[in-house]
Amino acid sequence: MQPIIIESDDFGMTIPISRAIITGLKTGVISTTNAQVTSPHFEMSAALAQQHGITAMGLHLVLDKDHPISQPLTIPSLVNPAGFCHAYQTLQTHPEQLAIADVKREFQAQIDRFLASGLQLTHLTSHHYFVATLTPEIYAIVLELAQTYHVPVRNETAHLRPTEQAAYRLLMSEYAVLTTGTLITAQQTPYLTPQEIKRQLTQKNLVGTPVILSHIGYLSAELRHKSRLTTNRLAEFNALKTLKQTNYWDQFSWQLTDYSELGAK
Repeated sequence: MQPIIIESDDFGMTIPISRAIITGLKTGVISTTNAQVTSPHFEMSAALAQQHGITAMGLHLVLDKDHPISQPLTIPSLVNPAGFCHAYQTLQTHPEQLAIADVKREFQAQIDRFLASGLQLTHLTSHHYFVATLTPEIYAIVLELAQTYHVPVRNETAHLRPTEQAAYRLLMSEYAVLTTGTLITAQQTPYLTPQEIKRQLTQKNLVGTPVILSHIGYLSAELRHKSRLTTNRLAEFNALKTLKQTNYWDQFSWQLTDYSELGAK
């Protein structure tokens, strides 16, 4: 059996998203998730998870859009005049404006808020699977934190150009941090479908433990204001349900697992 991780991002973004993720975890449709602690719904979501026997998950590091955990005055390079984190597009086009000390302070604050909920930290990921790799300096902070807390990091470097990846691979070799393998994301379709997942999993260039990166959730009016991923979340939930119901994983010798099974570096 080949191990595979099926992950849903954004636990805590809204209560309906959290409820869908809890259902997905309890029914075996997904195998892990990560929490967005910058959302005002995180604490209630964490309590719901623990009520359902879910005591551990990853942390979704965020630098865009939401209100930061740190006081805005203590991280001036990360916020706009209103005290909110910069827009996604601003981070992409001007990552050099982010002070490394500010990033480290905010990431640490997000870890502290996560741990204060009573949940156990299992791994680190980042929003839009790009925040961690905005610059090598930011990636070094993520690896340093992962090493400090003895948790793996989701490998989010595949979207980088080959010429950029060398610096990140070098950093990864300098830290005692485990990483996952191939990241399965929507590529030829607007959202993950059973066909798109199967297409990528049958390619010969898979490395390590693959991660299927999904975004499942139930719809709400609030979600439409917070995310461009709305009905896509229901579609991806249904896609993953279909793969489970048709026994796809067993037929092709995939064993659903989580980050605890990565082994030792």
